[in-house]
Amino acid sequence: MRDRIHTSAFTMVELLTVIAIIAVLAAIIFPVAATVREQARRTTTMSNLHQLQVALKMYKQDNRVYPEALLGYVEFDSTNNPIPADRIRGGFLFQAYVRDINIFRSPNNPVNNKTVWKAVEVMLADPNNPSLRSSEINGQLVTRPFYLMDSMDVGPTCPGSNVYEQHYSLYRPYVPTGNTAGPLDDMCQLQYNLPPENTIVTWVSDHRQCDSSGLVTQGSKDIVLLLSGTAKVVDSRVILQKMTGHDRNFSNSGQNKFWCLD
Repeated sequence: MRDRIHTSAFTMVELLTVIAIIAVLAAIIFPVAATVREQARRTTTMSNLHQLQVALKMYKQDNRVYPEALLGYVEFDSTNNPIPADRIRGGFLFQAYVRDINIFRSPNNPVNNKTVWKAVEVMLADPNNPSLRSSEINGQLVTRPFYLMDSMDVGPTCPGSNVYEQHYSLYRPYVPTGNTAGPLDDMCQLQYNLPPENTIVTWVSDHRQCDSSGLVTQGSKDIVLLLSGTAKVVDSRVILQKMTGHDRNFSNSGQNKFWCLD
């Protein structure tokens, strides 16, 4: 009598059950993995900011003033082509105080090409009225050429946007107040000799989150460097409020703290 050979196989119900379990696990794991990756990138950015702060303090000790920019401006060769960022000779912190060009780039910055650049509007002191700062001098918009891989000097308003803003600056907008003693200047600026330690040095917007219309979403975060050397994760809307002059922490009594972070 021939032995019967029995073969076993998964039933359709069992296969569907396994697929459902895998789908549930994937739905749980993928968001967690994305969060972990973003946290690791934020940590890298904060480490880069700490290193820049050390270099910034050294520059101030050597030159008695803070630099105009952190990395430096775009340089061009004899044929007017941009020189790669890691080969410039007129950098401020780069080369003399920071040798690794990657310190100036956030891991969330999609631009890795060291020759891509953009003219970005900058804030300067008005030569006709030193108490005022403006991005327009004598009616002319003032810009400087920045490398777009430089996340520390400039950054997009939203990731993927072609609109860039100056983040590191010696000068901040002049904000008059209704104080009876007259307009008060904001002392939280690097142009002054002794700005407070909680003065904002720069911020990185590459970690910012925006919706499809280009508006910052709730919970979006920027990474901010303070003069004390502290790097903090801050609500992007707080930075936007400071930039537009609608800082919810602003007070016209006593010394202004417009560009300080409470």
